[in-house]
Amino acid sequence: MKQENDLLSKMNQFWQSLQRANDELNSFITSGMPTTTEKRHKDFVRQWNHMKDKATDLCDLIEQQQSSDIEPKEVTLPWDSSSFKKAWQDWKEYLEEQHNRRMKSRMEYAALAYLKKLSAGNEATAVEYLQFAMAGGYTKFFKVTEKSYEQPTVAGGRGDGDY
Repeated sequence: MKQENDLLSKMNQFWQSLQRANDELNSFITSGMPTTTEKRHKDFVRQWNHMKDKATDLCDLIEQQQSSDIEPKEVTLPWDSSSFKKAWQDWKEYLEEQHNRRMKSRMEYAALAYLKKLSAGNEATAVEYLQFAMAGGYTKFFKVTEKSYEQPTVAGGRGDGDY
């Protein structure tokens, strides 16, 4: 049991280090490089992405082997429409692609219940919240108000757009 916990701990530390390195690399790449450098880094980025995929596979395999005998919770969507099914699948894929987060059954179950409550049972509102969160790069969805769509003002400014 202690070895299993140590292995999972090391795997999580490795994964967090890889995520920080990936964020740093993305920051460097998007900071504006000369075109000659940009051309040369494409092969490196391809190899880096390949390494991340292999690390993901390895971590998934270790996690599967180390997971306990907890049965997954059955997850049912609060709305049966194909548009919500697609929006929810897009959300799960977005979390995995953008933030390297995979939902297990209990997290998905709770997230769906929270989304239904947050949207007051309105499917269109729920889809809007998911789309807003993805468009903003958020890891969580939340209630969106008209103010959420406004441009932020500079702190201490007049609030009318003048700086």
